[in-house]
Amino acid sequence: MPVLDGFDTPARLPEPDDAGRAAWSARVAGIVAPLAARFEQFFDPTVTDVPDDALAPPIVWNAFPATLLQSATSQEQRWRVADGSRDRQDEYCEWSVERDGTGMITRVTFTSEVPEYYEHLAAQDPDRLLALYRELVGPQVELDQLIVGGRYRRDNVLNRSTEGRLAHLVQRNNTLGAALVLAAEATVLRHDAAGEPVTTAQALVRCGGLGEPLRNSDPQIAAATNDAAATGAEVSLQDPMGLYLDGLLTAGMRTPDGEDPATFWTIERGDAEHALRASYAVPPERGYAVGDITLDGRPIRFGPSWRPGRRPAHRPGAARRAPTGAAAVRGLTAGPAGGATGSGSRAGGPVRVEGRGTGPGRGPETSPGRGHSARRAGPRRRGTSPRASRGTRPAHLLRQQPRT
Repeated sequence: MPVLDGFDTPARLPEPDDAGRAAWSARVAGIVAPLAARFEQFFDPTVTDVPDDALAPPIVWNAFPATLLQSATSQEQRWRVADGSRDRQDEYCEWSVERDGTGMITRVTFTSEVPEYYEHLAAQDPDRLLALYRELVGPQVELDQLIVGGRYRRDNVLNRSTEGRLAHLVQRNNTLGAALVLAAEATVLRHDAAGEPVTTAQALVRCGGLGEPLRNSDPQIAAATNDAAATGAEVSLQDPMGLYLDGLLTAGMRTPDGEDPATFWTIERGDAEHALRASYAVPPERGYAVGDITLDGRPIRFGPSWRPGRRPAHRPGAARRAPTGAAAVRGLTAGPAGGATGSGSRAGGPVRVEGRGTGPGRGPETSPGRGHSARRAGPRRRGTSPRASRGTRPAHLLRQQPRT
């Protein structure tokens, strides 16, 4: 596969002209180039060619905030906390909930869309930014609510709530820059005090400062990247770089009329392979709402859900009611000739998000020093990377074999 002419927009969203495409590519290059210069086994696909035999396995993790498994005392409390603040939704997937006058859930909207793209729109064409907000959030949006003091506000008043409709990711760690930093820093092989390689997921995160060891995303990404790097692979992320929703996992969900619950999952931005935004709602003609659907026999009351049995040590307690199917994010690495490979099952569990690029690197997106992993490398190679556990995913990782 030849060197890329430039970085494409997330999910290859259309740009009206070459200037817009070039501006987005330059924005991504401004993150990738310094990382490629600093980390020997992280390469820039706009500078280095990718062989046709490069492999691109995905990384998947559950998108429900795993940190709440430690801080909350009951399953219902976890759901309430996750539904109550976007700051707690730190697995590269955020959501907001709409309810009717009785408090019943009518729609849940999920996003994995990075804020950098909206900053790009604000810089290139504020009118497009406004039109998009009015489409996604509501017709009442005004430009001065989005751009304050000449600068786009990621956490503007219209994009910080867990109620209604949201625009894009806003939690400070959920950015493309953080994901790229995580990927690059994870290419560094690490050893413990005894000189033994550090290979377990949580240990890698703690040792390398690669994010939050209690998250689903960071340890999965770090371990998968580290495994790839240990083979000597040279690593990058598949274009278009981003984070993508993988699908809705509906195991245990039952509808009043027997319809397949997956039927009500609608991708609103992107496509099936690169879903940036999706919603879950029952059409009015069905005569019931999301809140009438049951999960494991209990009516849905909350936006997220943690599927029992996925991690035996974290089985939910006897909450009276259940949330919606849990969310998950996936990360895809580039496959042969740049193709995406393998996406986890799209049914039978929570909502999933896939991402192109590594998972969130928990730190300032411009801080290459933070340990966030996408892949580590020993000798330079381009090859494949292992698939992480099911859940959210960052972009596919490109692996190449060493050059001779």
